[in-house]
Amino acid sequence: MSEQEHSAEPAGEKIRLPGGSLQPVLIAVGLSLLLIGVLDLWYLSVIGLLIMAAAIYGWIRDAVREHGELPSGH
Repeated sequence: MSEQEHSAEPAGEKIRLPGGSLQPVLIAVGLSLLLIGVLDLWYLSVIGLLIMAAAIYGWIRDAVREHGELPSGH
């Protein structure tokens, strides 16, 4: 292979995947507490709702930040 073939950039765009996140797990835990609280203990509903709201807020905040880090034109 020639020197020029080694220095060529790969075809296509760089694949960018978001990092791991605990927000989906926290939303599931919050929803579970919310549903358990509806059936038996009302204060679990409040705790579950707060956990869900905080996780959804964090997830949206992270998505907006990651969207801002993308190169222009995307």
